[in-house]
Amino acid sequence: MAKTKEKTQQRLLSQIHGEKCWPSVDKLSPCEEVCPIHTDVPSYVIAIAQGKFKKALAVIRETNPVPSICGRVCHHPCEAECNRALVDEPIAIEWLKRFAADYELQDGRRPAPAKRTKKERVAIIGSGPAGLTAAYDLVRQGYGVTVFEASSIAGGMLTTGIPEFILPKQIVEAEIDYIRALGVDIRTNTRIGDGLSLDGLSRQGFAACLLATGAQKSAQLPIPGADLKDVHYALPLLRQVNTGQTLPLRGSVVVIGGGGVALDAARIARRLGADEVHVTCLESRRNIPAFAWEIEAAKKEGIRLHTSLAPQRFAARDGGDGRKGIVIEFKRVASTQVDPEGRISWTLVEGPGAEYTMEADSVVVAIGQTPDPSCADGSQVKASQRGTFVADPDTLATNVPGIFAAGDAVTLPGTVIEAIAMGRKAATSIHRYLQGQDLKKNRAAPAKEILKIDPEMTSRWLTRKARWGMPSLSANDAVRTFSEADLGYAKTQAIEEAKRCLNCRMCVSCIYGRSQICFETGSRLLK
Repeated sequence: MAKTKEKTQQRLLSQIHGEKCWPSVDKLSPCEEVCPIHTDVPSYVIAIAQGKFKKALAVIRETNPVPSICGRVCHHPCEAECNRALVDEPIAIEWLKRFAADYELQDGRRPAPAKRTKKERVAIIGSGPAGLTAAYDLVRQGYGVTVFEASSIAGGMLTTGIPEFILPKQIVEAEIDYIRALGVDIRTNTRIGDGLSLDGLSRQGFAACLLATGAQKSAQLPIPGADLKDVHYALPLLRQVNTGQTLPLRGSVVVIGGGGVALDAARIARRLGADEVHVTCLESRRNIPAFAWEIEAAKKEGIRLHTSLAPQRFAARDGGDGRKGIVIEFKRVASTQVDPEGRISWTLVEGPGAEYTMEADSVVVAIGQTPDPSCADGSQVKASQRGTFVADPDTLATNVPGIFAAGDAVTLPGTVIEAIAMGRKAATSIHRYLQGQDLKKNRAAPAKEILKIDPEMTSRWLTRKARWGMPSLSANDAVRTFSEADLGYAKTQAIEEAKRCLNCRMCVSCIYGRSQICFETGSRLLK
C-alpha cells in the first residue's frame, strides 16, 4: 500500500510541474550538510513543529550525545546556511535543539544500558566532548568502554572552561549521566602517566586507546611584567570560578585576547565585581576570532572592545593613594595574518601614534590554549612542536597501532561540535581497527546534491515571520549572578519557531520558484 501511495503521489506531482519535485527528498538540505556531524536537522525541527519532542530528540541523539550542551554552546554553522534566510531570518536551530534536549531532562529519564556484544575493551583518555562522543558511539556498538579523567569531575573544558551562566554545571552532569547509564565507565582522579601508562592500559586488557585530552593549559604571554601579581590567566580563572573558588576583582580589568575564552573571562570579571572591563586584541574588528553573538553578549553587559593592539609590557602602577595596579603598554597593529595551522602573526604600526597605554587594577590573559601531551610520556606516540598529537587526518590514527587521537589534542583551536565530530570519526576508526577492517576505505558517505537555492527563485508569496528571540535575563540582572543568562524557549515558542522551517529537503521545487496553487496542491497530495 505504501509503495502504491508513493507512486500515485509522484505521478500527480509530476502532472503539476514535471519530474523535478519528488526526487528532492534524496537530496541534502544545506543545514544538514554543513553540520560537522551531519545531524538530520529538518527531521528534528519538523518533529518539534508537530509537538513530537521525544521523536525530535531521538533524531538528534543519532549523531549527538550531548544535545543540551550543544543547544547552548554550538557555533551553529547550520544557521548560516539555512534557506529560510532567503525569506527573512534563519531558523533558530541551536535553540530548538536545546529545547528538545531540556524537555527530556525535565522528566529525568535515562536509557537502558547498551548490550555488550564484543569482547574488546577501549580506553579513552579525557572526558571532554571528543572523548565522551567516542565513548557514546563505541558503547552503543557493543564495546566495553572506560574513560579516564585526570580531574575530580568529568567533562573537561565543558565543566571547567565554560562559565555557568552559559553552560550550567547540572546540564553537563545530566548529559554525562546519560552516557554513564549506557554502560560507559568514567573514572575521575585518574591521570594517565602518573603510575598508569599507555603501555599499562594495554597490559590491563584494553585493545585500543583514544587520546582526547583537549587543551587545558593557558598559552603564556612572553612579555616583561607577565609575572606580576595582578596578572591572571583565563583558564585558571575560569577553573577557579567553576569549582566554587571566588576571586574578587575590583576597579578596572583588562582582558588580553579576542577569542571566545577572552570574552567569557571578561563577562566573569563583571560578575566578580569589576566596575569596568575592557577587552583588547591583535585583530581588527572584522577579523576578531570570537563569534558575533559572543561579542554582542559582552557588549550588552557593558564590556568595551579595543582592537588592533599588541601588548608590549606590563609595569606595576602606584597611584599614590595606596591603590596598586598595572600599566599596559601597547603598540598598534597594522595587520594580522593566520597560517594554515591557526598561528597568528602581525605587523606593527611604526612612527608617531604607534604607542598606546592603558591602566588597570587587574589583567587577564586569554591568548589561547595549549595541549598537554604528558599522558603519552614514555610511549612512541608522536607529538608536534605545538604539543598536539600527530594523527592521520582521515582516520585519526597515531603512529602507534591501536592508539588514536581526537579533539583539541590534535587540532587547535576547535569548537565543541568540531570535537564531537572528531570523536565520531575516532570511534569509527577504532571499530574498524578492532574488527580488522581497512581504516580508510569507503569512509565518505555517498555524495548527494545540496539544496542551495538561487535567491532569485524565492517565491514572493511565502509569509514573512520573525524569528523567536531567546528569552533571557536583562543585562543588569545577568551581571549580578552566575545563573544562566539565556532561559530557553517555552513549549509554544519552540513550536512556533519550528513551524518557520521550510522543510526544503522534502519539496524544494514546491517551496521555491512555483506558484502558490502549486504549493497548496502539492501539500495536499503529500498528506
